[in-house]
Amino acid sequence: MAATQRPPVGVEEALARIATVADAPASTQAAQALWRMPLDAPVIVHDRASGSSWRRDSATGAALPVVLRNDQPPANTCITIDGAPAVLLLLPLPGDRDGLATLFWHEQWHCVQAALGLPAAEGDTAHLDGEAGRTALRLEMRALAQALSTRDEHQARQHAAAALGYRALRADSAAPPTRALDEEAKVERNEGLAEYTGRAIAAATHGGDATAAAVGALAKADASQSFVRSTAYVTGPAYGLLLDRWSPAWRRAVSAGTTLPALLADALGVAWRGAGIAQNDAGYGADEVRAEERERAKERERRSAGYRERFLGNDAVRLPLRNSSISFDPRSLFPLDDAGTVYTPLTVRDEWGELTAVSGGLLSRDWALLSVSGGVVDGAGSRWTGPGWTLVLGEGWRLERGGDGWGLTKGWGSGVGDPGDAGE
Repeated sequence: MAATQRPPVGVEEALARIATVADAPASTQAAQALWRMPLDAPVIVHDRASGSSWRRDSATGAALPVVLRNDQPPANTCITIDGAPAVLLLLPLPGDRDGLATLFWHEQWHCVQAALGLPAAEGDTAHLDGEAGRTALRLEMRALAQALSTRDEHQARQHAAAALGYRALRADSAAPPTRALDEEAKVERNEGLAEYTGRAIAAATHGGDATAAAVGALAKADASQSFVRSTAYVTGPAYGLLLDRWSPAWRRAVSAGTTLPALLADALGVAWRGAGIAQNDAGYGADEVRAEERERAKERERRSAGYRERFLGNDAVRLPLRNSSISFDPRSLFPLDDAGTVYTPLTVRDEWGELTAVSGGLLSRDWALLSVSGGVVDGAGSRWTGPGWTLVLGEGWRLERGGDGWGLTKGWGSGVGDPGDAGE
Protein backbone atom coordinates (compact mmCIF):
# COMPACT_ATOMS: atom_id res chain seq x y z
CA MET A 1 0.00 0.00 0.00
CA ALA A 2 1.13 3.52 -0.65
CA ALA A 3 2.04 5.50 2.44
CA THR A 4 -0.25 8.29 1.25
CA GLN A 5 -3.33 6.04 1.32
CA ARG A 6 -6.03 7.40 3.57
CA PRO A 7 -7.30 5.08 6.28
CA PRO A 8 -10.99 4.15 6.43
CA VAL A 9 -13.26 6.20 8.66
CA GLY A 10 -12.78 5.27 12.30
CA VAL A 11 -9.21 3.95 12.06
CA GLU A 12 -7.49 7.10 13.31
CA GLU A 13 -9.97 7.45 16.16
CA ALA A 14 -9.42 3.80 17.13
CA LEU A 15 -5.64 4.20 17.13
CA ALA A 16 -5.96 7.33 19.28
CA ARG A 17 -8.16 5.47 21.79
CA ILE A 18 -5.64 2.65 21.98
CA ALA A 19 -2.79 5.11 22.53
CA THR A 20 -4.70 6.60 25.47
CA VAL A 21 -4.96 3.14 27.04
CA ALA A 22 -1.37 2.18 26.27
CA ASP A 23 0.20 5.43 27.51
CA ALA A 24 -1.70 5.78 30.79
CA PRO A 25 0.99 5.81 33.53
CA ALA A 26 -1.15 3.75 35.91
CA SER A 27 -1.51 1.07 33.23
CA THR A 28 2.17 0.72 32.46
CA GLN A 29 3.02 0.69 36.17
CA ALA A 30 0.41 -1.99 36.88
CA ALA A 31 1.65 -4.11 33.97
CA GLN A 32 5.24 -3.87 35.18
CA ALA A 33 4.19 -4.74 38.72
CA LEU A 34 2.25 -7.81 37.63
CA TRP A 35 4.87 -9.53 35.48
CA ARG A 36 8.06 -7.55 36.14
CA MET A 37 8.50 -6.68 32.48
CA PRO A 38 6.98 -4.06 30.17
CA LEU A 39 3.94 -4.92 28.09
CA ASP A 40 4.55 -2.53 25.24
CA ALA A 41 4.25 -4.28 21.87
CA PRO A 42 3.17 -1.98 19.01
CA VAL A 43 -0.48 -2.18 17.99
CA ILE A 44 -2.07 -2.78 14.59
CA VAL A 45 -5.78 -2.42 13.92
CA HIS A 46 -7.58 -4.26 11.14
CA ASP A 47 -10.63 -2.83 9.37
CA ARG A 48 -12.64 -5.84 8.19
CA ALA A 49 -14.79 -3.84 5.78
CA SER A 50 -11.83 -2.69 3.69
CA GLY A 51 -9.51 -5.58 4.54
CA SER A 52 -6.76 -3.10 5.47
CA SER A 53 -4.52 -2.90 8.54
CA TRP A 54 -3.01 0.17 10.18
CA ARG A 55 -0.59 1.30 12.88
CA ARG A 56 -0.01 4.66 14.52
CA ASP A 57 3.16 6.59 13.77
CA SER A 58 4.69 7.26 17.18
CA ALA A 59 6.11 10.63 16.10
CA THR A 60 3.21 12.17 14.19
CA GLY A 61 0.19 10.13 15.29
CA ALA A 62 -0.69 9.48 11.65
CA ALA A 63 -2.17 6.15 10.59
CA LEU A 64 0.23 4.12 8.44
CA PRO A 65 -0.75 1.04 6.41
CA VAL A 66 0.51 -2.41 7.36
CA VAL A 67 0.40 -5.51 5.17
CA LEU A 68 -0.32 -8.78 7.00
CA ARG A 69 1.09 -12.03 5.72
CA ASN A 70 -1.26 -14.53 4.11
CA ASP A 71 -0.84 -16.82 7.12
CA GLN A 72 -2.03 -14.09 9.51
CA PRO A 73 -5.83 -14.08 9.38
CA PRO A 74 -7.38 -11.06 11.12
CA ALA A 75 -8.12 -11.75 14.79
CA ASN A 76 -7.56 -10.25 18.21
CA THR A 77 -4.17 -11.77 18.85
CA CYS A 78 -0.41 -11.28 19.01
CA ILE A 79 1.37 -11.61 15.66
CA THR A 80 4.91 -11.20 14.40
CA ILE A 81 5.71 -8.25 12.14
CA ASP A 82 9.27 -7.78 10.87
CA GLY A 83 10.51 -10.32 13.40
CA ALA A 84 8.96 -8.61 16.44
CA PRO A 85 5.69 -9.21 18.32
CA ALA A 86 2.78 -6.85 17.70
CA VAL A 87 -0.78 -6.73 19.01
CA LEU A 88 -3.47 -7.06 16.33
CA LEU A 89 -6.95 -5.78 17.18
CA LEU A 90 -10.09 -5.97 15.06
CA LEU A 91 -12.39 -3.03 14.48
CA PRO A 92 -14.76 -2.02 15.86
CA LEU A 93 -13.10 -1.89 19.26
CA PRO A 94 -15.09 -2.38 22.46
CA GLY A 95 -17.10 0.76 23.09
CA ASP A 96 -16.50 0.99 26.82
CA ARG A 97 -13.21 2.03 28.37
CA ASP A 98 -12.78 -1.02 30.61
CA GLY A 99 -13.63 -3.41 27.79
CA LEU A 100 -10.99 -1.88 25.53
CA ALA A 101 -8.36 -1.84 28.29
CA THR A 102 -9.07 -5.48 29.17
CA LEU A 103 -8.75 -6.56 25.54
CA PHE A 104 -5.63 -4.49 24.96
CA TRP A 105 -3.72 -5.80 27.98
CA HIS A 106 -4.97 -9.35 27.38
CA GLU A 107 -3.32 -9.35 23.96
CA GLN A 108 -0.23 -7.53 25.26
CA TRP A 109 0.29 -10.40 27.70
CA HIS A 110 0.20 -12.87 24.82
CA CYS A 111 3.14 -10.98 23.31
CA VAL A 112 5.32 -11.58 26.40
CA GLN A 113 4.12 -14.99 27.57
CA ALA A 114 6.96 -16.85 25.85
CA ALA A 115 9.48 -14.58 27.60
CA LEU A 116 7.76 -15.48 30.88
CA GLY A 117 8.36 -19.18 30.19
CA LEU A 118 4.70 -19.72 29.33
CA PRO A 119 4.58 -20.58 25.62
CA ALA A 120 1.15 -20.62 23.98
CA ALA A 121 -0.43 -24.07 24.00
CA GLU A 122 -3.89 -25.29 23.11
CA GLY A 123 -5.61 -27.81 25.37
CA ASP A 124 -8.07 -30.54 24.45
CA THR A 125 -10.96 -29.87 26.81
CA ALA A 126 -13.69 -31.75 24.96
CA HIS A 127 -14.75 -33.33 28.26
CA LEU A 128 -16.20 -29.93 29.21
CA ASP A 129 -19.03 -30.50 26.75
CA GLY A 130 -20.31 -33.68 28.38
CA GLU A 131 -22.99 -33.78 31.05
CA ALA A 132 -20.66 -34.64 33.93
CA GLY A 133 -17.99 -32.13 32.88
CA ARG A 134 -20.43 -29.26 32.40
CA THR A 135 -22.24 -29.97 35.68
CA ALA A 136 -19.07 -29.94 37.76
CA LEU A 137 -17.72 -26.88 35.92
CA ARG A 138 -20.85 -24.83 36.51
CA LEU A 139 -20.77 -25.73 40.20
CA GLU A 140 -17.07 -24.86 40.35
CA MET A 141 -17.80 -21.44 38.82
CA ARG A 142 -20.61 -20.81 41.29
CA ALA A 143 -18.34 -21.70 44.20
CA LEU A 144 -15.63 -19.41 42.82
CA ALA A 145 -18.13 -16.56 42.54
CA GLN A 146 -19.15 -16.95 46.17
CA ALA A 147 -15.51 -17.17 47.29
CA LEU A 148 -14.81 -13.88 45.51
CA SER A 149 -17.98 -12.16 46.72
CA THR A 150 -17.96 -12.85 50.44
CA ARG A 151 -15.98 -10.78 52.91
CA ASP A 152 -16.13 -13.50 55.54
CA GLU A 153 -12.68 -15.09 55.46
CA HIS A 154 -13.80 -18.49 56.72
CA GLN A 155 -16.67 -18.73 54.25
CA ALA A 156 -14.48 -17.54 51.38
CA ARG A 157 -12.01 -20.33 52.07
CA GLN A 158 -14.82 -22.89 52.26
CA HIS A 159 -16.19 -21.79 48.90
CA ALA A 160 -12.70 -21.85 47.37
CA ALA A 161 -12.12 -25.38 48.67
CA ALA A 162 -15.49 -26.42 47.23
CA ALA A 163 -14.44 -25.03 43.84
CA LEU A 164 -11.29 -27.14 43.97
CA GLY A 165 -13.39 -30.14 44.89
CA TYR A 166 -15.63 -29.67 41.86
CA ARG A 167 -12.54 -29.35 39.66
CA ALA A 168 -11.23 -32.66 41.00
CA LEU A 169 -14.66 -34.26 40.63
CA ARG A 170 -14.85 -33.12 37.02
CA ALA A 171 -11.43 -34.55 36.32
CA ASP A 172 -12.41 -37.87 37.87
CA SER A 173 -15.37 -38.11 35.49
CA ALA A 174 -13.10 -37.76 32.45
CA ALA A 175 -10.92 -40.43 30.94
CA PRO A 176 -8.10 -40.37 31.77
CA PRO A 177 -8.52 -37.93 34.70
CA THR A 178 -4.90 -36.71 34.90
CA ARG A 179 -4.92 -35.73 31.24
CA ALA A 180 -8.15 -33.77 31.73
CA LEU A 181 -6.50 -31.67 34.44
CA ASP A 182 -3.42 -31.10 32.32
CA GLU A 183 -5.41 -30.06 29.27
CA GLU A 184 -7.51 -27.59 31.26
CA ALA A 185 -4.34 -26.18 32.81
CA LYS A 186 -2.89 -25.47 29.34
CA VAL A 187 -5.83 -23.29 28.37
CA GLU A 188 -5.92 -21.61 31.78
CA ARG A 189 -2.22 -20.75 31.60
CA ASN A 190 -2.79 -19.36 28.12
CA GLU A 191 -6.12 -17.54 27.90
CA GLY A 192 -6.84 -17.54 31.64
CA LEU A 193 -3.69 -15.66 32.61
CA ALA A 194 -4.11 -13.28 29.67
CA GLU A 195 -7.65 -12.40 30.73
CA TYR A 196 -6.60 -12.06 34.38
CA THR A 197 -3.90 -9.62 33.25
CA GLY A 198 -6.36 -7.61 31.17
CA ARG A 199 -8.89 -7.31 33.97
CA ALA A 200 -6.30 -6.53 36.66
CA ILE A 201 -4.61 -3.74 34.69
CA ALA A 202 -7.91 -2.28 33.49
CA ALA A 203 -9.12 -2.08 37.10
CA ALA A 204 -5.85 -0.55 38.33
CA THR A 205 -5.97 2.08 35.59
CA HIS A 206 -9.55 3.24 35.96
CA GLY A 207 -10.19 2.54 39.61
CA GLY A 208 -12.55 -0.28 38.71
CA ASP A 209 -13.39 -3.43 40.61
CA ALA A 210 -11.74 -6.48 39.03
CA THR A 211 -13.45 -8.77 41.53
CA ALA A 212 -16.93 -7.52 40.66
CA ALA A 213 -16.11 -7.89 36.97
CA ALA A 214 -14.90 -11.47 37.52
CA VAL A 215 -18.05 -12.38 39.47
CA GLY A 216 -20.20 -10.90 36.72
CA ALA A 217 -18.31 -12.87 34.09
CA LEU A 218 -18.79 -16.11 36.06
CA ALA A 219 -22.53 -15.48 36.30
CA LYS A 220 -22.77 -14.77 32.57
CA ALA A 221 -20.73 -17.86 31.69
CA ASP A 222 -23.10 -20.06 33.70
CA ALA A 223 -25.54 -19.89 30.79
CA SER A 224 -22.98 -20.61 28.07
CA GLN A 225 -23.72 -23.26 25.47
CA SER A 226 -20.05 -24.21 25.13
CA PHE A 227 -17.26 -24.36 27.71
CA VAL A 228 -14.74 -26.27 25.63
CA ARG A 229 -12.18 -23.49 25.34
CA SER A 230 -13.89 -20.35 26.58
CA THR A 231 -14.15 -21.28 30.27
CA ALA A 232 -10.56 -20.23 30.95
CA TYR A 233 -11.55 -16.62 30.21
CA VAL A 234 -13.61 -16.64 33.41
CA THR A 235 -11.91 -19.24 35.64
CA GLY A 236 -8.44 -17.76 35.00
CA PRO A 237 -9.28 -14.32 36.41
CA ALA A 238 -11.22 -15.92 39.29
CA TYR A 239 -8.31 -18.10 40.39
CA GLY A 240 -5.86 -15.25 39.84
CA LEU A 241 -7.81 -12.85 42.05
CA LEU A 242 -8.20 -15.43 44.82
CA LEU A 243 -4.46 -16.05 44.66
CA ASP A 244 -3.90 -12.29 44.91
CA ARG A 245 -5.91 -12.44 48.13
CA TRP A 246 -4.14 -15.36 49.78
CA SER A 247 -0.77 -15.66 48.02
CA PRO A 248 0.25 -12.26 46.57
CA ALA A 249 3.57 -13.50 45.16
CA TRP A 250 1.95 -16.39 43.23
CA ARG A 251 2.86 -15.08 39.77
CA ARG A 252 6.54 -15.73 40.47
CA ALA A 253 5.74 -19.43 40.88
CA VAL A 254 3.91 -19.77 37.55
CA SER A 255 5.68 -22.00 35.05
CA ALA A 256 4.81 -24.14 32.06
CA GLY A 257 3.87 -26.95 34.46
CA THR A 258 1.80 -24.89 36.90
CA THR A 259 -1.93 -25.31 37.46
CA LEU A 260 -3.80 -22.42 39.05
CA PRO A 261 -5.99 -24.72 41.20
CA ALA A 262 -2.84 -26.35 42.60
CA LEU A 263 -1.44 -22.94 43.55
CA LEU A 264 -4.74 -22.07 45.24
CA ALA A 265 -4.77 -25.37 47.12
CA ASP A 266 -1.28 -24.60 48.43
CA ALA A 267 -2.42 -21.14 49.51
CA LEU A 268 -5.39 -22.67 51.36
CA GLY A 269 -3.27 -25.42 52.89
CA VAL A 270 -5.39 -28.24 51.48
CA ALA A 271 -4.48 -31.25 49.38
CA TRP A 272 -5.25 -30.35 45.77
CA ARG A 273 -6.94 -33.60 44.78
CA GLY A 274 -8.33 -34.00 48.28
CA ALA A 275 -10.08 -30.64 48.55
CA GLY A 276 -13.55 -31.51 49.74
CA ILE A 277 -16.91 -30.40 48.40
CA ALA A 278 -19.27 -29.13 51.05
CA GLN A 279 -21.51 -32.01 52.09
CA ASN A 280 -24.56 -29.88 51.31
CA ASP A 281 -24.01 -28.27 47.92
CA ALA A 282 -27.52 -26.90 47.67
CA GLY A 283 -26.02 -23.44 48.17
CA TYR A 284 -24.74 -23.67 44.60
CA GLY A 285 -28.06 -24.74 43.10
CA ALA A 286 -26.70 -28.20 42.40
CA ASP A 287 -30.07 -29.87 41.83
CA GLU A 288 -31.08 -27.20 39.31
CA VAL A 289 -27.76 -27.46 37.46
CA ARG A 290 -27.90 -31.24 37.26
CA ALA A 291 -31.46 -31.18 35.89
CA GLU A 292 -30.54 -28.58 33.25
CA GLU A 293 -27.50 -30.51 32.15
CA ARG A 294 -29.47 -33.76 31.81
CA GLU A 295 -31.80 -31.99 29.38
CA ARG A 296 -28.92 -30.40 27.51
CA ALA A 297 -27.26 -33.81 27.10
CA LYS A 298 -30.36 -35.04 25.27
CA GLU A 299 -30.30 -32.03 22.95
CA ARG A 300 -26.58 -32.54 22.42
CA GLU A 301 -27.21 -36.01 21.03
CA ARG A 302 -29.59 -34.54 18.47
CA ARG A 303 -27.09 -31.86 17.45
CA SER A 304 -24.31 -34.42 17.23
CA ALA A 305 -26.32 -36.54 14.80
CA GLY A 306 -26.96 -33.51 12.60
CA TYR A 307 -23.30 -32.53 12.55
CA ARG A 308 -22.26 -36.06 11.65
CA GLU A 309 -24.63 -36.04 8.69
CA ARG A 310 -23.32 -32.65 7.51
CA PHE A 311 -19.58 -33.15 7.94
CA LEU A 312 -19.01 -36.91 7.69
CA GLY A 313 -21.45 -37.80 4.92
CA ASN A 314 -20.60 -38.68 1.33
CA ASP A 315 -21.30 -35.18 0.02
CA ALA A 316 -19.13 -33.25 2.50
CA VAL A 317 -16.31 -31.02 1.26
CA ARG A 318 -12.96 -32.12 2.71
CA LEU A 319 -9.90 -29.89 2.66
CA PRO A 320 -6.43 -31.05 3.80
CA LEU A 321 -4.56 -28.83 6.26
CA ARG A 322 -0.80 -28.67 5.95
CA ASN A 323 0.34 -25.16 6.85
CA SER A 324 -2.81 -23.54 8.09
CA SER A 325 -3.76 -20.46 10.06
CA ILE A 326 -7.18 -20.58 11.67
CA SER A 327 -9.42 -18.01 13.35
CA PHE A 328 -12.60 -18.90 15.22
CA ASP A 329 -14.97 -17.96 18.04
CA PRO A 330 -13.79 -19.84 21.17
CA ARG A 331 -17.28 -19.58 22.71
CA SER A 332 -19.03 -21.88 20.25
CA LEU A 333 -16.97 -25.07 20.01
CA PHE A 334 -18.79 -28.40 19.77
CA PRO A 335 -16.71 -31.59 20.25
CA LEU A 336 -17.84 -34.37 17.92
CA ASP A 337 -16.24 -37.23 19.82
CA ASP A 338 -13.28 -38.80 17.97
CA ALA A 339 -14.19 -37.05 14.70
CA GLY A 340 -12.91 -33.68 15.92
CA THR A 341 -14.51 -30.37 16.89
CA VAL A 342 -17.05 -28.17 15.13
CA TYR A 343 -16.01 -24.50 15.02
CA THR A 344 -18.64 -21.84 14.24
CA PRO A 345 -17.82 -19.47 12.57
CA LEU A 346 -14.46 -20.38 11.09
CA THR A 347 -11.86 -18.87 8.74
CA VAL A 348 -8.98 -21.02 7.48
CA ARG A 349 -6.03 -20.14 5.29
CA ASP A 350 -3.75 -22.80 3.84
CA GLU A 351 -1.58 -23.35 0.80
CA TRP A 352 -4.73 -24.01 -1.24
CA GLY A 353 -6.37 -20.66 -0.42
CA GLU A 354 -8.96 -19.37 2.08
CA LEU A 355 -12.23 -20.77 3.37
CA THR A 356 -14.76 -18.76 5.36
CA ALA A 357 -17.51 -20.84 6.97
CA VAL A 358 -20.10 -18.77 8.83
CA SER A 359 -22.13 -21.94 9.45
CA GLY A 360 -19.13 -23.79 10.82
CA GLY A 361 -16.79 -26.59 9.91
CA LEU A 362 -15.34 -29.75 11.45
CA LEU A 363 -11.62 -29.83 12.26
CA SER A 364 -10.15 -33.26 12.85
CA ARG A 365 -8.54 -33.77 16.25
CA ASP A 366 -5.05 -33.49 14.74
CA TRP A 367 -6.04 -30.39 12.70
CA ALA A 368 -5.05 -32.22 9.52
CA LEU A 369 -8.46 -32.16 7.81
CA LEU A 370 -11.29 -29.64 7.55
CA SER A 371 -14.80 -30.65 6.50
CA VAL A 372 -17.73 -28.40 5.59
CA SER A 373 -21.26 -29.12 4.41
CA GLY A 374 -21.77 -30.40 0.88
CA GLY A 375 -25.21 -30.37 -0.67
CA VAL A 376 -25.60 -27.51 -3.13
CA VAL A 377 -22.04 -26.54 -4.13
CA ASP A 378 -21.68 -23.86 -6.80
CA GLY A 379 -18.71 -22.32 -8.50
CA ALA A 380 -15.94 -22.72 -11.01
CA GLY A 381 -12.24 -21.99 -11.15
CA SER A 382 -11.04 -20.30 -7.98
CA ARG A 383 -14.35 -19.29 -6.32
CA TRP A 384 -16.82 -21.75 -4.78
CA THR A 385 -19.74 -21.51 -2.39
CA GLY A 386 -21.74 -24.03 -0.41
CA PRO A 387 -24.18 -24.07 2.51
CA GLY A 388 -22.80 -21.34 4.76
CA TRP A 389 -19.28 -21.23 3.32
CA THR A 390 -17.12 -19.55 0.67
CA LEU A 391 -13.89 -20.97 -0.76
CA VAL A 392 -11.29 -18.97 -2.69
CA LEU A 393 -8.61 -21.21 -4.20
CA GLY A 394 -5.04 -20.29 -5.01
CA GLU A 395 -3.48 -20.77 -8.40
CA GLY A 396 -3.26 -24.39 -9.52
CA TRP A 397 -5.88 -25.76 -7.10
CA ARG A 398 -9.23 -27.25 -8.14
CA LEU A 399 -12.29 -28.46 -6.23
CA GLU A 400 -13.74 -31.68 -7.61
CA ARG A 401 -16.49 -34.11 -6.71
CA GLY A 402 -15.47 -37.71 -6.02
CA GLY A 403 -17.23 -40.85 -4.87
CA ASP A 404 -16.84 -40.01 -1.18
CA GLY A 405 -17.47 -36.27 -1.42
CA TRP A 406 -15.70 -33.15 -2.59
CA GLY A 407 -11.93 -32.75 -2.40
CA LEU A 408 -9.04 -30.68 -3.67
CA THR A 409 -6.73 -31.46 -6.56
CA LYS A 410 -3.60 -29.53 -7.35
CA GLY A 411 -2.99 -28.92 -11.04
CA TRP A 412 0.45 -29.23 -12.59
CA GLY A 413 1.77 -27.64 -15.74
CA SER A 414 -1.14 -27.66 -18.18
CA GLY A 415 -3.64 -27.74 -15.33
CA VAL A 416 -4.26 -31.49 -15.38
CA GLY A 417 -4.80 -32.66 -11.86
CA ASP A 418 -2.33 -34.93 -10.13
CA PRO A 419 -4.32 -37.65 -8.30
CA GLY A 420 -1.63 -37.94 -5.68
CA ASP A 421 -2.49 -34.50 -4.38
CA ALA A 422 -6.24 -35.03 -4.09
CA GLY A 423 -7.75 -34.17 -0.75
CA GLU A 424 -8.96 -36.98 1.42
